Amino acid sequence: MGLLSLFRRDRPASPQQRWGTGLWRQHRDRFSRAVDRFYTTVSTLHREHGQSAAASQIEQLAQLTLVLNDLDERIAVLAETCHHAVPLDGLVFPADGRQRLGDVPEHLSRASAHIAQAAQAAAMLRARLATHPDEPAPALDGFAEAARGYADRATDFIAEAEAGLPAELRPQPGSGD
Repeated sequence: MGLLSLFRRDRPASPQQRWGTGLWRQHRDRFSRAVDRFYTTVSTLHREHGQSAAASQIEQLAQLTLVLNDLDERIAVLAETCHHAVPLDGLVFPADGRQRLGDVPEHLSRASAHIAQAAQAAAMLRARLATHPDEPAPALDGFAEAARGYADRATDFIAEAEAGLPAELRPQPGSGD
């Protein structure tokens, strides 16, 4: 084996190799963008209002970023698995792919939408604090609760997508996947 072959083998796969250029890449990127928006909003909240009456809600949102990081990795694995099972260059999910993967694309899409809604709840808290800086803490509780609810529902959709994979595509316990 030549030296160049050794380097190529150890190099991580490119995004195009992992998720393709079509539907699976779109699902992966859409979810990651929603997580990034959530993280950016929560970071700004922490910087601008971390010492306000909303500190508890901001801390709850910050803890939620850990959950979203885990979900982002699960989406990456799902999208990669789906790309290798049903490679797509476009956004059309063919009938033979539907037979193989069922509703997995819809579950991925719904999970992304719910994370985007969680980011929106965080943004609404930020807007509320910007316009009502002296708002009492109890009036602000709903924003963090809403974001948690959206994240929980996204978690459910990801679990449904994982369960919807054919048995031979599901990660095996203890396999590190």
